[in-house]
Amino acid sequence: MHLFLAPHFDDAVYSCGGLIHQLTTAKKPVVVRTIMGGRPHPERTPQTPVVQELHTRWGQADPVAARVAEDEAAVLSLGAKAGHLVNWLDCIYRMTRDGQALYPTGESIFAGINPLDMTAQLLPTMVLSPEETVDVVYVPLAAGNHVDHLIVRNWGLELAKQYRWLTVKFYEDYPYIATAGELEKALAFFKGADESLHLEPEVIPLKEENVAAKVNAVGLYASQLSSFWSDAAAMNTAVRETLTKTGDGTPAERYWQLPGRA
Repeated sequence: MHLFLAPHFDDAVYSCGGLIHQLTTAKKPVVVRTIMGGRPHPERTPQTPVVQELHTRWGQADPVAARVAEDEAAVLSLGAKAGHLVNWLDCIYRMTRDGQALYPTGESIFAGINPLDMTAQLLPTMVLSPEETVDVVYVPLAAGNHVDHLIVRNWGLELAKQYRWLTVKFYEDYPYIATAGELEKALAFFKGADESLHLEPEVIPLKEENVAAKVNAVGLYASQLSSFWSDAAAMNTAVRETLTKTGDGTPAERYWQLPGRA
């Protein structure tokens, strides 16, 4: 089974939609699992600037429920199965034990992991379900330095240590990789952390049917469109341009793998 771990409801489709469609078209079992998929209690939802801004932008009475529905529709459109972990909240909802928001502003989300963030400490200790036979797991490279992407990346590194037979691949976080320098910064972490973490790239060429399926799936996250693009047409253009740039003229997605684990 191919297991894609997404920090949020859209990350795997945004970053890996072409490969997901390619795999399911080839009749490979694929599961897309959102990690920070919990629904905060109304009385325990911090009324911070970033929560208020995002809830206003998303325009939904129940934002998490709406995002779950979008994710299930998008993942299903690619032929995969969607799943969500409900024990972990998006970083914008996480608080300390005395009720202080861990990430109260948009800037704080990209400023590194808060030392008091229990999710960052506990998530990397989780094991894979013994009921699933996972052959390849995909985790974010953490381009863009979003705190939740960093945490899931760290979990991926722990899974690679624990399951020596498991192939762990790191995907390029879209749309963050479209910003100059972000991919290089993410790769620099691996070069600086440990010589054994040197990653090898794998470029996956995509057919037009894979590209079209990805664009369609990205468009199903209607609440997120305005966060990155002016409209659906702009999204279509931007996604295709990034894929073509990645493939040096041919649409492609790129993945990074620890050596000797194919």
